[in-house]
Amino acid sequence: MHGNELRKAGLRGAAVQSLCRSAATASDERARADVLPLRAWAAGALGGSSMFDRVMRETGVLLDRVDHTSLFNPFSLHEIRLRGLVATGRTKAAMRLVDQSPTPTTVVAPQWRVIELITVANVQLLADDRSGASQSLDIAIREAETQRLPHQLQRILRTAGTRLPVQHAAASQCLNRIRSEMAA
Repeated sequence: MHGNELRKAGLRGAAVQSLCRSAATASDERARADVLPLRAWAAGALGGSSMFDRVMRETGVLLDRVDHTSLFNPFSLHEIRLRGLVATGRTKAAMRLVDQSPTPTTVVAPQWRVIELITVANVQLLADDRSGASQSLDIAIREAETQRLPHQLQRILRTAGTRLPVQHAAASQCLNRIRSEMAA
């Protein structure tokens, strides 16, 4: 299994170890840059703040030295940083970064905008900014439906929970429509 598959299987510790090996044996900076976002994501999910911070610093150095990809770019790394800060218990630091999102470029895959909006909404909810979170999720719901992103609609449902019932209901309706269309 690769690191990303391990993470999805709930084996985050093994994912971090696998990604550490991949980063250590990368043949060049480009190959290393391909691994670092996944390593940061996994380290954050484990709550490993020192590893997460170290990996994010390394991504910052490489951002100016290697070509950007759909995963390794300032926009995607901003979302990974927000999520990792929340996962490592640094919500206030994440709140300070919410409005500092870089502008997406053509390198950024369109779904990253939806992913980032959901993460921003989660941070806004943690800051008790229900209005901001509602606005972020409203945009994310429209984009997730347009782009046909059922996994992101599921994330919206988890993020909205009972705190944002209007957004929860809207995401649920969109997800049901997409599922019906896929089944037809």
